[in-house]
Amino acid sequence: MTRYLVLLSFAACAFSASAGENMSFATVDANSDGFISETEFVSWKTSSGEMSPADALIKFIEIDSDASGMISEAEMDAAMAAKSEHESDGGTASEKKM
Repeated sequence: MTRYLVLLSFAACAFSASAGENMSFATVDANSDGFISETEFVSWKTSSGEMSPADALIKFIEIDSDASGMISEAEMDAAMAAKSEHESDGGTASEKKM
């Protein structure tokens, strides 16, 4: 019974984590215009204190593949897919931050 509960807990955490990824774009897009601005992105990435504004800006530039100054949901999805692929290839912890 304990094993079942432990597995159920892990499954619930995995589900909530993936649901959070789907909601993160809308959460970061504070003005709901369908794009994440540099200000919205830097604010989001620095709010936990784990990333400096300079590092957040660099990450923003990397994700904004068309250099429009805004991150579209497609660009965010592509960045998340690339991050997942990189992590599965054994990227280092410092490279895994997104």
